[in-house]
Amino acid sequence: MSTEFEDAFVGRAKTRHFLRDDGPAPQPRAVTRQPGMPRVAIVHDWLVTYAGAERVLEQIIACFPEADIFSVVDFLEDRSFLRGKQAATSFIQKLPFARTRYRAYLPLMPLAIEQLDLSGYDLVISSSHAVAKGVLTGPDQVHVSYVHSPIRYAWDLQHQYLKQSNLTAGAKSLFARLILHYMRNWDIRTSNSVNHFIANSDFIARRIHKVYRRTSKVIFPPVDVASFEVCEQKEDFYLTASRMVPYKKIDLIVEAFARMPGRKLVVIGEGPDMAKIRAKATPNVEIMGYQPFAVLHDRMRRAKAFVFAAEEDFGISVVEAQACGTPVIAYGKGGALETVLDASHERPTGLFFNSQTPQAIIDAIDAFDSGALTFDPADCRANAERFSNSRFREALHAHISRMAPQFVLPPLPVEEAPEPPAIDEMQQAGLKVLAVDQSGALGGAELSMLEVVKNMRGDVQTVLFDDGPFRIALEAVGVKVDVLDGKSLDGMRKDGKARPGMNMLGGMLKLLRGTLERSRNADVIYVNTQRAMVIGAIAGLISRRPVVWHLRDIVSEEHFGRTQLAVIKWCTKLMLEHVIANSTASAAAVTALTRLREERLDVVFNGISAEPFTDIEAVAQHELRARFGLPRDAFLVGCFSRLARWKGQHVLLEALLESPDMHAVLVGAALFGEDAYETELRAYVDEHGLQDRVHFLGFQDDIAACMKAVDVVTHTSIMAEPFGRVIIEGMLSKRPVVATRAGGVMDIVEDGENGILCSPGDAAELARILDRLRKNQPLRERLVEQGYENATSRFGTERYVESVEKILVDVAERSRKRG
Repeated sequence: MSTEFEDAFVGRAKTRHFLRDDGPAPQPRAVTRQPGMPRVAIVHDWLVTYAGAERVLEQIIACFPEADIFSVVDFLEDRSFLRGKQAATSFIQKLPFARTRYRAYLPLMPLAIEQLDLSGYDLVISSSHAVAKGVLTGPDQVHVSYVHSPIRYAWDLQHQYLKQSNLTAGAKSLFARLILHYMRNWDIRTSNSVNHFIANSDFIARRIHKVYRRTSKVIFPPVDVASFEVCEQKEDFYLTASRMVPYKKIDLIVEAFARMPGRKLVVIGEGPDMAKIRAKATPNVEIMGYQPFAVLHDRMRRAKAFVFAAEEDFGISVVEAQACGTPVIAYGKGGALETVLDASHERPTGLFFNSQTPQAIIDAIDAFDSGALTFDPADCRANAERFSNSRFREALHAHISRMAPQFVLPPLPVEEAPEPPAIDEMQQAGLKVLAVDQSGALGGAELSMLEVVKNMRGDVQTVLFDDGPFRIALEAVGVKVDVLDGKSLDGMRKDGKARPGMNMLGGMLKLLRGTLERSRNADVIYVNTQRAMVIGAIAGLISRRPVVWHLRDIVSEEHFGRTQLAVIKWCTKLMLEHVIANSTASAAAVTALTRLREERLDVVFNGISAEPFTDIEAVAQHELRARFGLPRDAFLVGCFSRLARWKGQHVLLEALLESPDMHAVLVGAALFGEDAYETELRAYVDEHGLQDRVHFLGFQDDIAACMKAVDVVTHTSIMAEPFGRVIIEGMLSKRPVVATRAGGVMDIVEDGENGILCSPGDAAELARILDRLRKNQPLRERLVEQGYENATSRFGTERYVESVEKILVDVAERSRKRG
């Protein structure tokens, strides 16, 4: 809200003459009703996203499925939670820039909400945090208002919001205060037309009584606890997650952990306070920014505790954390007092601190870590169940029945009936996927795509822009493959330095024609690499097929040129239906570049099969070394990647100079015009007399055997890696892993627990770590044990394939419904 007040007050003067209505309200539907069953209207402030208030709306609709919906504006794209309903809207719907700047019309909203005609309904239910409760109703109508809060910025938080909006002095400040005075008067007046108030917490019930002098029934808002899974094994880090705005007090939490360097904090969220929060962060504080649900869920399940410093009306994230079996350390004021059970309860689920200061948070963390109070994940989950969707529906239904006994309400379902899995529906109809990749080589992106297409149900056809081992691997598992001639794109580089000539443009047109021809029979186009994405996106636009990009790159200036980034940005924004990112780092980069909406982006960690590694479990290491011509008794450090400068093989060679008792094994070839780098590596070996200690194995099909032949697996990239497949493979091979501290690696490795992290490009540090591992067998064994458990539990192929398949199915279903 840092600028919305200024926008709102300036906007009113510009739009006063646009007082036209958005057409007649929908008439009550002709449905078969039992005698006494009311005609129901549900009023919501505005429909632009799916957040906490919309979760309440979703469950109200579940209670009254035949109700009609009203709202000031309705710009939703995903209408699934409304069961496909379209809201009747106000004149603001048609005002200039209303889709993106609807808050600028706040001063007009009282007038707008009063223009909605609800005269044809018996029961009106408003879900209000701003103006929805102000709808006009008659003496024979029953109006029940579920209040998330009286208008915060007009009442007790006025001074805070004016300060945040830089409206504390001057003409704009005076105008803002006049508008807020008008809003307060209107808010009190319209409270008299509400028959029954419902508050979302005792805290809000007190606020309602303070402002309106009305009593209210407390019904806690619904939390989708079923979407969260309990994790019994907690890891050694704390989590906080929130939008970064002043009243959330994320800066206080970060400042507290900055004073506790031995404790790790993970911060998820974004907002106007991001720069201030980053400035306070120390190395033990990981600022992840915005993350999709899958990443938030993963961190919330594994965290030892969730830290919450805001004075919140309710605090859904606090309940979600407990649904994961994670205890909460919260500021002891507001809604948290009603959702967290402290030491005064028999089965506590958290503890409180009494002031919003870093020292109070430190004291609470100390108390938590002391072990004086123990927390059971099962107790946390049981407490969260009090706030489930079904509990909300039951309470709402029962309260309205008591307050309006003249009505016969529709019965509640016995339990929430989930929709049949979309995958099964699509498979019955025959889900058809066209998978597109630019390469014929078997790089990490191709291996990950191979895992998807060979296990996916339905009809999968693959198009490659080059021939090679990838085509052979696809055909070996029964996948249909067409190879198009993409050699004209060989000169196209990530850095964008190669300008497209006529030959390159002609080649792109040929690839486009070939992909377009094969896309016409597909339900969805699944593109795996950046060049394939561009061709696939254009083909999808022409053939009107949805396109899903599996992003396996960090799309930043570090990896791509400006031209390439511009192409990626606009293709993603305008032509792609959905993006699957392979790590939080990849997701953060594409979000920063494209401002992609949350609902169009998912993070799905790559899945790697353990089978190739378990198949050779019984083979002795000396036999594997003999197979590849490696010395039997040397301490071997393996590096597994294509030979490219940013992959950092030269760092390992430099570290070797400081570790005369170790050998390096380089597995990989120069795949994409990087032969000069391989020549440079070999020259370095010759120059420093390392011929007997460096073993170039080139490209190898059997990575599992190569990894089991070495003693340590290293990941040496000098730039942020999008994911780090080799790290998972190293863990599956039961070898200790050393990896660089950047990018997607941070999703995989917990330093000192399941691997060891080192600074990118620091050969001296890498040498010290490798020497320590060589001398410390117990450390190697512990890393192997934890690494294998991590790889099998979090990065298995079944979850990976199911996640990708479900996204493709959902995208195809949405496209069918639209078309």
